[in-house]
Formats: sequence, C-alpha cells, structure tokens
Amino acid sequence: MLLKSYLPYYRANFALALPVIISQVGQYMVQIVDTVMVGHLGEAVPLAAISFAYALSWPVLFLGTGVVMGLTPLVGKSFARGDRMRSASLFKNALLLGGVVGVILMVLLGAMIPAMSYMGQDPAILPIARGYMAYQLASALPMVFFATCKQFLEGVGNTTHTMVIAIVGNLLNVLLNGALIYGWWIFPEMGAVGAGASTFISRLVMVVLFLRLFWRNPDYREYVGLFRKVEITRFRLRRLLNVGVPIAMQLFIEMTALSLLAIVIGLFGAVPQAAHQIAVNLPSLSFMVVTGLAAATTIRVSQDYGLRLYPSMRRAMNASVHLITLFTVCASVVVFFLGRPIAALFTDEPEVIDIAANLLRYGSLFMIIDGFQGVILGALRGLTEVKRPMYYAIFTYLCVSAPVGYLCGFVLKMEAAGMWIAFIVGLAVLGLLYYRRFRLRYAQLTASQGRS
Repeated sequence: MLLKSYLPYYRANFALALPVIISQVGQYMVQIVDTVMVGHLGEAVPLAAISFAYALSWPVLFLGTGVVMGLTPLVGKSFARGDRMRSASLFKNALLLGGVVGVILMVLLGAMIPAMSYMGQDPAILPIARGYMAYQLASALPMVFFATCKQFLEGVGNTTHTMVIAIVGNLLNVLLNGALIYGWWIFPEMGAVGAGASTFISRLVMVVLFLRLFWRNPDYREYVGLFRKVEITRFRLRRLLNVGVPIAMQLFIEMTALSLLAIVIGLFGAVPQAAHQIAVNLPSLSFMVVTGLAAATTIRVSQDYGLRLYPSMRRAMNASVHLITLFTVCASVVVFFLGRPIAALFTDEPEVIDIAANLLRYGSLFMIIDGFQGVILGALRGLTEVKRPMYYAIFTYLCVSAPVGYLCGFVLKMEAAGMWIAFIVGLAVLGLLYYRRFRLRYAQLTASQGRS
C-alpha cells in the first residue's frame, strides 16, 4: 500500500531527473574519456597534471555556477503560481549576474596559473597543468551562461532541452578530444592540453545552441519577449544573491575539500595522485545521477512549497531518497567487486592500478552516503534553505574530515586510502545534519499552516 502511494512520485521525479541525469552523466563521461585518453599517453605525469588542474579549477568554476543555482527554486516557486513576469525578471537579472560572475572567475583562474609553481607539486607536471588551466579560464564565461539557462529551464520544469544540448556538446567534446590529444587528421597534437581545448570549444557550441533555443522556441521566446517589460533591479539581484551565494559557497567548500584531497594525495607522489584521479571517476559518475535526482527534488519541492502542498513536498523528497538509495547500492556492489578491471581500463601502469583498485573499494561506500546527502540537500534548496547547509559544510569539512584525514592519512600512514576514509566520514555527518534540518523545517511549515 505504501509503495503504491509513492508510485506517482517515483514517476514524476524520475521523469524530471532522467534528462538531467543523461546530460550530467554525458558531461562527466567526457571527463572520463579525458582521463582514459590522457592515461594512455604512456606515463603518470600527464594524468597527474590533469588531476592537479582539475583540483584547482573546479572549486572556482563550481563557485560561479553555484551563484546562479538560486535561480531554480525561485523560478520554480513563481512558475507554480503562474507568475511569468516574475520568472522573466529573475531570468534577466540572473543573466547579468552570471556575466559578472564569469568575468570574476576568469580573473581568479588567471591568478592561479603562476601560483601553481608554489604548491609543492612535482615540477614535471606543471607545464601541462598550466596549459590545461588556460583553457579552463577561457571556458569559464560560457560555462556560467550555460548554467544560468539550465537553471531557468529546470525552474519551469523542463529538463529535456538542456539534455539535448548537453548531448550534442559532449559528443563534440569526445571527438575533439581524440583529434587534439593525439593529432588526428588536420588537428595539432596537443597531448593532455588538448583535453582542455576540446572542452572550451564544446562549451562555446552549447552556448550557441541555447541562444538558438531561446530565439526559436515559442515557449521560451515569450520569456525573452518579457525582458523588455522587466528591469534589472537591486531587489531581484539581491534575492538571487541571497539564495545563490550560500549555494555557491557550499559547493565551493565541497569542491575545495575534494580538491585538497587530490592535492594532499599528490604529496604522496605522482603515482597515488594518478590512482586517485582514476578512482574518483566512478563515485563522481555516480554523483551525476545524484545531481539529476537532486535537481528533480529541488524542482518538485520548490513548486509544492510555492503552492503550500507540504505533505506532497515531503513525499517528493522521500521518493527521491528511495530511488537514489536503490541506484547507489547497486552501483557500489559493481564497483566493489570489479575495482581492478575498472582501474585497468584507464591505465597500463601496474602500480597505479593497484592503488586505484583499493581506493574504489572505499568509493563503493562513498557513493551510498553521497547519494543520500545530495538528495536531501536538493530538497533544502527547494525550500530556499541554503545558509544552514553552508554552515554545516564548513563545520563538517573543517572539524570532522580534516582531523580524520590527518589521523588516517599521516599518523596511521594509510596515505591515499586514509584521505578517502576522512571524506566518507565527513559526508556521513553532513547527510545526517541535512536530514535533521529538513525534518525541522517541515515541522515548522506544517505547524504554521495549521495555525493559519
């Protein structure tokens, strides 16, 4: 009986999540292809260089895209109430905000390129890492523009068009990867740096496709047409920042923790760092599914929240937890038992394979915990409950993960495995804090509704 009552929620959440999952998995598959192609260049140095560049650039890029993520719950709430004018106003203001943020990201990434020399990494990886970072810098602005359009479409409950655009961009990226890394046909052989160049070109193409969509599709052209009637206002920008900045900071903290994980593992040598880059791909691919269900949860919760359908809102969140738990448990079993052959797909280096296979065993537990906390966080964002998750993240990574990492990684000399254990413990604590906050917020909403 309970299962039957949840079936409509499973269907609705999955229908919203599937296009997001496909686009996110496709996007991350490109990174896996990067790793595979670079890994087969024949040594650990190019792979370690890409890992280092990822570690530095992704927290900054996620900080930028996080700022515009506040658009989804705000648009979702106004869309549920039929207020198209407010939705258009939010979108117009978010585009301006995204442009400013994109320029700031470029400045930050540019400052990191010379700073790489002072971070204690193997000098052999620095030339490749700098070249890759330069292309990450160039692609920052199109990445933020893509994110802004994506968040708006999710807010109005449409996740399919973003999926199509992402698939086209990802296929182009894969083709350009081979061409620019290995020098196929008329293209120059750029080695590992070619992976960054292909990412930049594909992101530009996706921006062009979004422009075409908003110009040609009548549903979205209506919103663009309303741009003439709405203004850039301090109120709207402040509202977007009030929701977006805590989301951005939470993402930045999480990505910084992941990046520090890679950088600290790099202190143990290029081989453990390369193994980490391989091992992190599978949990990260799983997280793309988590991201899709979290996005669907944000949409469903924000729309039910706007209509004050609080019991439905809670069921939508619970349905996503059920779905993500089923997926992550199945995926973790595969990763746990097939860690070595999976690692062997990425490189031919025996020592790298040994370490990566061991890390993937920890990764199987990581996926289950990460799935739970990711979906609950999506529900909190749907409630525009964004500041406390940021504080929880700061507390968890500084007061839980950092000391556990020092103990396991350095004192107990578990090295890379010890750092992974620290991250898993931190995520578990974070997930419990998120869940406790959602239950408290739900109780407050239902109590206030009962009094009114």
